[in-house]
Amino acid sequence: MDDLVYPREHTLGIITLVLGLLIWLGLIVGTVGVALVALGIGFVLYLFAQSTLIAHIKGNGVELSAAQFPDLYEQFTSCCERLQIKELPAAYILNGGGGFNAFATKFLGAQFVVLLSDVVDAMNQHPDGVRFYIGHELGHLRMKHLRATFLRWPVLWLPLLGAAYSRARESTCDRHGRACCASPEGAVRALAALAAGSQRWAQLDVAAYGRQVKHCSGFWMSFHELTSGYPWLTKRAARVMDPRGQLPGRSAFAYFLGCSISHLYRKLNSCSFRV
Repeated sequence: MDDLVYPREHTLGIITLVLGLLIWLGLIVGTVGVALVALGIGFVLYLFAQSTLIAHIKGNGVELSAAQFPDLYEQFTSCCERLQIKELPAAYILNGGGGFNAFATKFLGAQFVVLLSDVVDAMNQHPDGVRFYIGHELGHLRMKHLRATFLRWPVLWLPLLGAAYSRARESTCDRHGRACCASPEGAVRALAALAAGSQRWAQLDVAAYGRQVKHCSGFWMSFHELTSGYPWLTKRAARVMDPRGQLPGRSAFAYFLGCSISHLYRKLNSCSFRV
């Protein structure tokens, strides 16, 4: 199933992991072990913070099963089978308070896929849409994106590199979502719902939306994509429709200026949707 992996992810994954390990090693040796103590404290804080999210999911969400929303559970299990995931994560629906999203997470070895209720409701008449979101999040778990994040953490904030790795992961997960759909068009409609909303996506002209990718060139479009952890939605849709299609090139000057912008700054100042 190598075709489900975006080509640049492996290379960027190796680079970020090696650099991250070197930085951690340098910090531990350079501080005579003080950094190791700080890491231990940080891990404990992470456990408490992550346990809050997991408790919220388990305590307030609805777990999918053969008895609870069997139609959604069947879609979930079929996606796991399609992606050759043998140990099924726990799957939940959670009221997102208007949030149009889905996410994957883990805690002490346990894995979770969470669909926010607005996504499920919007895709009620479009099973392919639900499967796309499920497949996308299963892609994060299948590719073990959550496992080595801590080791890569020091370099994920670096200009260009951290954002590029994040975009590559999202492109990989879009491929997983597409693999769970009956057609590329169904996957594109699910993606486009992020832009068109929970109602209008059904009337979307997929071909016209794909042609919008021509607007993604030029300095400003290039600069803001290079410093973002997500590709432009129109590019994601174009790649889902045709993984080998030619996309507009980026501005060379945008790369130059992007070297001065940390991915951390972009994350702190982002107000975009996230899927």
